[in-house]
Amino acid sequence: MLERNPYLINKTFKSYLIATVLASMALSMGVVVDGIIVGNLLGSKALSAVNLAAPLSQLFNAIYIILNVGGGMLVAMAIGKRKLEDVNRIFSLSMTLNLVVGILIMVAGVLFLDNIVKILCADPTLQPLVRNYVQVMLWTAPIYLLLPGICVYVRTDSAPKLASTALIIANVLNLILDIVFIKYLNWGIRGSSIATSVGFTVGLLIALTHFSKKERLVHFSKPASFSELAPLLLMGLPVALGSVLIMVKLLSVNHIVINELGTTGITIFAVCFNLLMISSMFVSGTVQTMQPIGGMLYGAEDYRGVNLVIKAAAKTLIVSLLLLFLSLQLFPTFFAQLFGITDPDILKAAPSAIRLFSLSIPLFGLNYLFMIIYQLSRRNNLSIVISSTQALMVIPVMLLFALFNSDAMIWLSFVVGELLVFGLIMIVSSSIRKRNSNLTPLTLIEMPQKDSVLDFSQQGSIDEIKDLMPTVHRFLEEREIPLRMKNAIEMSVEELTLNIIQHAYEDKKRHFIDIRIRILEDKAILCITDDGIPFDPIKYDSQTGIGLLIVKKMCSKIEYIRSMNQNIVTATIKQN
Repeated sequence: MLERNPYLINKTFKSYLIATVLASMALSMGVVVDGIIVGNLLGSKALSAVNLAAPLSQLFNAIYIILNVGGGMLVAMAIGKRKLEDVNRIFSLSMTLNLVVGILIMVAGVLFLDNIVKILCADPTLQPLVRNYVQVMLWTAPIYLLLPGICVYVRTDSAPKLASTALIIANVLNLILDIVFIKYLNWGIRGSSIATSVGFTVGLLIALTHFSKKERLVHFSKPASFSELAPLLLMGLPVALGSVLIMVKLLSVNHIVINELGTTGITIFAVCFNLLMISSMFVSGTVQTMQPIGGMLYGAEDYRGVNLVIKAAAKTLIVSLLLLFLSLQLFPTFFAQLFGITDPDILKAAPSAIRLFSLSIPLFGLNYLFMIIYQLSRRNNLSIVISSTQALMVIPVMLLFALFNSDAMIWLSFVVGELLVFGLIMIVSSSIRKRNSNLTPLTLIEMPQKDSVLDFSQQGSIDEIKDLMPTVHRFLEEREIPLRMKNAIEMSVEELTLNIIQHAYEDKKRHFIDIRIRILEDKAILCITDDGIPFDPIKYDSQTGIGLLIVKKMCSKIEYIRSMNQNIVTATIKQN
């Protein structure tokens, strides 16, 4: 019996991964670059001010996530279900919300700037710096939401390279303008914030070029009604809530560290926070690669494919975070100096703190991955619990460890907090699986029912097709379905696959075609996926041959879409 080969899933994952990690790096680098340049050009106080403004960045991040990331997953699922009208309505609703909320934040920035600054910073000596930095952020809030938001949908609509290009150019421009505005125009810390806003504006204009392309699936249309807002918000809520609570975490940890470790501690924590942002580039890039691919597969009820993409994401995440962890263990002083730390006392204390803090980074990535997996499988309550505890667990642990009057215990609180979250995941997932044994361990994804699903891969070569039809025939013979339905399924598989092999592949490389047959109560659904050139076998055959004309008469519905840089043909065969 032929089995499912991970070739197509892995190829799609790899093609998205580089672009998406670069996009995530670019998005995170706005904060990291500001920290590096501000620390080196304006000193440690300015670096602390940027760190104190980080909760506002997290708030923007949370809003962008709840308005776009959940919507992006819903769009991917709608593509998997072939409901293209829903795709455009969800996208348009999301963009409308970004604009409205961004304008409201602008108004709040004008009316309540001083109050916002006092919430972010309790130190009067740092408040002027914080004010200059966040003022521009608040006044250009729509850009901060629209650029990453629209890139979610561009990436989901088979254009990850364009999304990453927009974000990379935005942040390269930010880097250049940071130096120009601070060093040469003497605009101080405000210049850093202006540079980010200008860069994001240019990036947004680049991303919008996607919607001039004819082959796109996502485009602007009449938005979904606000009565349909709840599913969009609920899907994005776990990640967004985590981002909001990270803001609470940062405010709380800032206060604890200042009280326990003084200005030296808060400067080191500014470095650690930026290191966490670096790890978030890999974490976000990996899970954002998994989300659209997994969402489309989940929408199509291809649970084996979902498990394959989760496996690819887990491998990527573990390798990348372990490499970062080892780098921090070996070169902690280098990373401290990277952010402009020159004070001998701080440099003396930083290595041990960074080494202890870095212990939490691999666990942080793993826990975050599980949260996204549960979000993907619509276990929103569990996902919300994980995102909340991951953001807040360190606070009580740090308060408890502060009683020991030990610097090392303060930094160890981060890894202990992540260990407690992972323990919670193991306990809850085990409890859920006891009630439903048809779920995968820990990830809790449904396992395909072997008696109703045939899911395998066929090499994209005429020479290797000898096992195709016997595999399909044996599967159908073991099921009690009408003869006419069996014949229709067999002919559809054979004709579609032969058309793909003959016309979709221009090179001589090794390819695989994924074939999945689901037998339902009154119908069968056949889905065939390949990575050949854009090729619609239905249109092709209607012009030049008769094989698929017969197939179309035997099927109640047959559809073609090009998504994730793959051809996907879906045929529905009813019993009557």
